This record gives sequence, structure tokens and C-alpha cells, in this order.
Amino acid sequence: MGSSYRSKSAHMADIKGKGILYEDDDEPIKLTDHDVSQNINEFKLSLIGKILNPKKQSVEKLLQKMPVQWGMEDPITANDLGNRKFLLNFTTEEELNSVLRQGPFHFNFCMFVLVRWEPIVHDDYPWIIPFWTRLIGVPLHLWTENNLREIGSRLGHVHQDTIELIEGRMLLDFDSRQPLKFARKAESPEGDEVTIEIKYEMLFKHCSTCGMLTHEKEYCPLIQRQGVFARVQLQENRPQQFSKPLVKKEPNALHSKAL
Repeated sequence: MGSSYRSKSAHMADIKGKGILYEDDDEPIKLTDHDVSQNINEFKLSLIGKILNPKKQSVEKLLQKMPVQWGMEDPITANDLGNRKFLLNFTTEEELNSVLRQGPFHFNFCMFVLVRWEPIVHDDYPWIIPFWTRLIGVPLHLWTENNLREIGSRLGHVHQDTIELIEGRMLLDFDSRQPLKFARKAESPEGDEVTIEIKYEMLFKHCSTCGMLTHEKEYCPLIQRQGVFARVQLQENRPQQFSKPLVKKEPNALHSKAL
């Protein structure tokens, strides 16, 4: 009876966590139970998104307003996934594509990522934003489809068959974790350099200092670091002020004699 009671007590302690030995283990936990085909089928009509500027955006407000803006409150169900991410579930392929065609996307005048869901395991996923991009300043005798594709491939991923030669325009996938480039140097076969200007269509608020989409200029880490450095330099270059030593005055001789 006593042995049975002690065994039962130990079991209850384990259930409550009192008898668990927590080891100092930082190794990744292996997730071995999965059925990729079932999950892919379940989320084949889903878009996954992520806000980029949490100071100006919230997932909760985005999920309240964007379906209304798209005119799809009823066909869309939404889930907040945490970590600035969310999932939009559609009932038909046509409805999903009608939303995707409206990209690139912005909420509260700041960009956010929205792509078709894929079984990708990464803390940063999703991160791709497609922009229609226009190149300005390519010399006329070098204005060819191959040259435009070469420039585009140095900026992002060029969508197949999207290069518009006359307009100097193409659809590019950009990594939102990297700063946007607004100018690049190009070199002719003879070694002469020219500056190519880059224009992004439907680009909303971003940092004009570093090119990131995750903040605006007033929150740029580069400016904040420069400000701290400038204050440190100012303190170092400030002339040192030495206090004058106190000099003990001798008593007046006449006054001393009078005493």
C-alpha cells in the first residue's frame, strides 16, 4: 500500500512539473512528425504576410482593414501568426490572385510583405516584395534587353518575360531584409562608367538615409549611431576647465599690528 502510494505521488509530481529534471540544453529540437503533402493541400489557397514597420503598423489593425479595402471581407479568413506575421485564407484561386495582383502592398503608408504560402522554415520568412522597377540613364547604344536584365539581376530576381524594353521597366523580386538601391554604377565595354537611376513604382514610406523598409529616417540606426558618435567627439574635444586653486590670503600687516 505504501509503495503504491509513493509511486502514485511521484507520478503526480512529474505531471505537475515538480519532478522534471530540466537540463541546460540549447540544441534545436527536432520536429520529426510532419505530413508536408497534407499541409500543402490545406494551405494551397493561403497568403502569408508580414508587417515591416512595427512602429507604424500592427497586424491586428491590418487584418481589420485590408480585406475591406480589397472588397473581400467575407471570402477571407485571417490568422495572426505572431512575430509580425499573418495568414489569409481564400476559398478560390481567383480571389487569391485578385489580391496578389494589387501588390506591392502597403498599410498605414508603410510597406508589408504578402506572398503565396510555401513550406519554408526560417525566422525571417516571408521577405520577398515584388516591385515594378524603371531604369533611367542607360546609354542609348547600350539599351538592350540583355543589358537591362543584367542590371535587374544585380538588384533582385527578374520575373521572366516582364522586361519592357521601350520603357526600361521590369518586375523584380526584392529582399525586404536588404536596403533598396536608388542608383547604381554601370560600366561600358570600354570601361567608361555611368550612373543608372532606379525608380520603384508604388513605393511608400521608407528610410531615405539607408534605404530600408523597416523604418523611416528619424528612426534610422545609422543616424542614431552618428548622433552618439558626434556627442562623444564633442565631449572629447571640449577644452578642459581647470578650477583655480584657492590662495590663502595673508592678513593685512597694519591690521595685524593693530590687533
